[in-house]
Amino acid sequence: MNLHRNLQGETPLDDYSGLKLRRVKTREQLNAAEFLNNYEAFSKYLNRKPTKRMAPFTSRWMLRLHKEMFSAVWVWAGKIRTTDGLNIGVPAHQVETALENLARDLACWREGEWDLIEQSATLHHRSVQIHPFLDGNGRWSRLLANIWIKQNGGPVITWPTELRQATSVIRDRYMEAIKQADKGDIALLVSLHRQYSE
Repeated sequence: MNLHRNLQGETPLDDYSGLKLRRVKTREQLNAAEFLNNYEAFSKYLNRKPTKRMAPFTSRWMLRLHKEMFSAVWVWAGKIRTTDGLNIGVPAHQVETALENLARDLACWREGEWDLIEQSATLHHRSVQIHPFLDGNGRWSRLLANIWIKQNGGPVITWPTELRQATSVIRDRYMEAIKQADKGDIALLVSLHRQYSE
């Protein structure tokens, strides 16, 4: 069963053996199921300011967040991928260390005077770059950045729904921002975070 219509820059997903929902037969049904699961996680963390106990930003919690977002749909939700060969991401054997390093860096960011929108854009990019999971990395990274910014008193980034369309101006700008950040220039991604902040 191939439900996936790959979007530009999206991780191709060819293995649906981990799909929990046998009733899902189309990409539209898969999107709807994932949306409902994601919505529960969004509501939990963004309807009020998440405490540090609720969202401690440890590597273990980051994995749990992905599980909260996708566990109703995928058996591998919250589990570090064991394969390489995706279109992005550190080698699978480096994912755990990369997440631990990110968590340590975040602890240092709390102590500094660094602009919160720049922090959220950097967190967003670094987590996308690590690409810990088989799928859902972009959504997870955007929610991770939003929880960080909300927890630290900043405005939530409200990404347009067009981001999930195969062709849209915002998706093109978003993918260009990620590519520029990959090359060390995060300015466009910071600009998008500012543009879509509430």
